[in-house]
Amino acid sequence: MKIQRNDPTPNPDAIKFVLDGQIVSAGSRSFRDRTLCEDPVAKRLFEIEEVVSIFFVSNVVTVTKDPFADWGLLIPRINQVLEEATEGIQTPEIVRPVSPYAPAYEGGAPADEGFFERSLDEKLEKINTVFDESVRPGLASDGGGLLVVEIVDKTVRVQYEGACGSCPSSTSGTLFFIENVLRSRVHPDLLVELV
Repeated sequence: MKIQRNDPTPNPDAIKFVLDGQIVSAGSRSFRDRTLCEDPVAKRLFEIEEVVSIFFVSNVVTVTKDPFADWGLLIPRINQVLEEATEGIQTPEIVRPVSPYAPAYEGGAPADEGFFERSLDEKLEKINTVFDESVRPGLASDGGGLLVVEIVDKTVRVQYEGACGSCPSSTSGTLFFIENVLRSRVHPDLLVELV
C-alpha cells in the first residue's frame, strides 16, 4: 500500500499515516508491547526504536513516538517501513452488523430501561454500538480509538488506543463527552472510568 498523507493529531507525539487501502477490514487493533507483538506490519514498525505504540483502524495507522524523538527524522522511515510491510496486503470489504437496539432515547427516558439486567455480552454489544456510532469515528479522525475493558456494576471501564492513549485532552474533556453519550443513549446512571 502507498501512503496517501501524514496527518497530525491533537497528541504531539502521534501522527496518522493514511494508506490507499485498508490495514484492517473491521474494528481496530492496538499494539503497545514490541516483545509480544505478532502482527507482521506492527513488528516492522517496532523495529524503529522510537516507536512506542501503534494503532490500526480502517486505512489509518497511527504511530506514537517517544516524546524525545524527532518527527522530522521518523516520518520518512515510518513511511518507507509501512509501504514495504503492507505491500500486497488485501483486506475484504467491510460488512457492518445491524444492531438489534433502538438507536436513541426520546423525551428523557433511557434507550434501554432494562440495561442493568442484561447479560454482559448484551451490555457490551449495546455500549460498543453506541461507541461505534457516536464516539469512535471522532477519535479515529484524530488517530485514536476506544476499547471497552470491562463493565463493573454501573461503571464502564475504557482504555484509549492510538493517539488518544497519551493525549492530554483524553483524560478530561473527551472522557466527559464519552460518559455523557453513554448516559444519554444507554442509561443515565452509567459512569465511565479510564484504566
